[in-house]
Amino acid sequence: MLPRETDGDSYTRTRLDYHATVRELPSGERPRERLQHFGPQALSVAELLAIVLRTGTRGDNALKLANKLLSKYGGLPGLVRADFRELCAEHGMGEAKSAQVKAALEIGRRLALVQADRILDIELVDHIIIGHQRFVSLKEHLRWE
Repeated sequence: MLPRETDGDSYTRTRLDYHATVRELPSGERPRERLQHFGPQALSVAELLAIVLRTGTRGDNALKLANKLLSKYGGLPGLVRADFRELCAEHGMGEAKSAQVKAALEIGRRLALVQADRILDIELVDHIIIGHQRFVSLKEHLRWE
């Protein structure tokens, strides 16, 4: 049975627990539209995750589901550590959504590794150049003695 509310005009109306879908949000608040207009860097982690999830549940839209997951698992690091089956067991998550989330997180992890390798390569080149300059300087110094 639905709860009833009474307002000041003394008539009784039924209160529905209403959960807005992402489609019902103003376009300026929808994650996909915000990404299109402002770029991915303007979105919160929850908004990005909501895009990956695509849909929510009857009670929670994708954005609310994303926020619940991030809160429960302690952010992205916790989602990375979460077991696939553990994610599947979450309300609103099945194998497909869990696979999407895990795949997106793995892409991010691999990208971070590639960028870390590039940074290491650049640092290595810097060290080689600096080492060579020191060697040349030392060689010239020894020549003068």
